[in-house]
Amino acid sequence: MMLSDKDLKELALTRQLVTPFDPSNCEGATINLTLDSKIKRYISEKEIILGEKITEDQYEEIDISKTVFHLQPNESVLVRSVEYFRIPDDMAAQVLERYSIKLLGLMISPASYMNPGYEGTMSFIAYNQSPKPIRLTPGIKFAQLAIFKLSSEAEKPYRKQDAKYLGSNEVSISKLHLDKEIQEFLLKKGIGNVSNDTAKELGDFLMNKINKSAQKIAEELRKKFGDPNER
Repeated sequence: MMLSDKDLKELALTRQLVTPFDPSNCEGATINLTLDSKIKRYISEKEIILGEKITEDQYEEIDISKTVFHLQPNESVLVRSVEYFRIPDDMAAQVLERYSIKLLGLMISPASYMNPGYEGTMSFIAYNQSPKPIRLTPGIKFAQLAIFKLSSEAEKPYRKQDAKYLGSNEVSISKLHLDKEIQEFLLKKGIGNVSNDTAKELGDFLMNKINKSAQKIAEELRKKFGDPNER
């Protein structure tokens, strides 16, 4: 169930769902989110390998309240909301694009999701799909927050997961390398990071884990329900 503006206002005022909260930004079934002044642009010449640790020195931080910044066509940067979120354990959040922003050719991560129990600011990819540069303006309403009520409270809210971004209060870069399976691979190999030389091995390792897990589940189902080929 998607919450109405009435319920969103009550959550914001009584449970600090969104801080700071301006009631005028809450209409219909969403809360408008505002663009923070800090952004990060990838400046490294290194290619990106999925699973490899990304470091802060691969990015340039820019304060767009002090420096005029135009996002060039086909360029992307990391941005974040001014707002700090506290998602209850029995709810989940979806960040939606603003129609007026989309019509200008500026895409804001269209599938941003917050787990039950998430707390922190939220970072996004801003991508210029238009043929012209777009000047980014801090404080602009750039996205919308929708909240959904779960059928029951989550058994494993975000703080009980890997919680890599819990409490984030800055523009976040990817922490994909901290995934449990990737860390398991690095430990097994006795190496500190994924590289071009080990990327294929990582892929093989992950696919092997997936296949083993599928086989285990299939065996458990056979024991419980019998072999379907024998029916």
